[in-house]
Amino acid sequence: MEFQLPGKRAVTMTTTALFATILTFGSIYKVDEGERGVLTRNGAFVAVMEPGLGFKVPIFDQITTMEIRNMRIEVPVHVYSSDTQQYAAAVSVNYDLNPADVERIFKSEGVYFADRRLVPLLETTLKEVAGKYSAQRTIQERDVFGAAVRDAIRVEAQRYGINVTEVQITNIDFTDQFENAIETAMLAKAKVEEERNILEQKRISAETKVVDATAAANARREEAQGEADAVRFAAEAEAIRIAQIGQAEADAIKKK
Repeated sequence: MEFQLPGKRAVTMTTTALFATILTFGSIYKVDEGERGVLTRNGAFVAVMEPGLGFKVPIFDQITTMEIRNMRIEVPVHVYSSDTQQYAAAVSVNYDLNPADVERIFKSEGVYFADRRLVPLLETTLKEVAGKYSAQRTIQERDVFGAAVRDAIRVEAQRYGINVTEVQITNIDFTDQFENAIETAMLAKAKVEEERNILEQKRISAETKVVDATAAANARREEAQGEADAVRFAAEAEAIRIAQIGQAEADAIKKK
């Protein structure tokens, strides 16, 4: 059995068909909703493409997608409080990209703008805000602390066209020694408060007894005064009666 190599014409047709297929599929691109496509030609920016199907020049053109929908990033940071207590914190940020800023951000920061700008921003902001709060205040006013971090991050992120929608401090982890010291201090404070309450109760009880004793003494004094007045009134009445009897006898003797 003999085999024959395909002719030059067949090879040419096959190559042409393959090249045409590559050109056809290489000229179509798709951008999904929630994304923007950045069209570059030979590496240079051309335009920002809206969601949908489109056509580009094969080989020379390239489409890079940038997500503009809400995204989330979490960054762990080691920080110091205003009283030099070190602790580990984690800040979680929800953010999205302003479509109008896609071109500027792509040119200045690239696709990985979150790693280039947002991550350092979170680390710096968290450290700056943490340095204004004592360790105890950080624990007791965690909501206030988180709000301060959120507001600072939002303001700075706007400079880069990043819209921060939500910020949460997902973790605050002090050293075991510090947490034990805080727990001991809180227990001592609770004990002092308990003793203060006991003393207050005793004071109220003592004042109540004083009031009761004063009332009882007043009652006895009033009772004794009443008895004395009754005896005095009785004595006066008896004296008047005797005087009247004596006057009547004197008058009778005088008449006789």
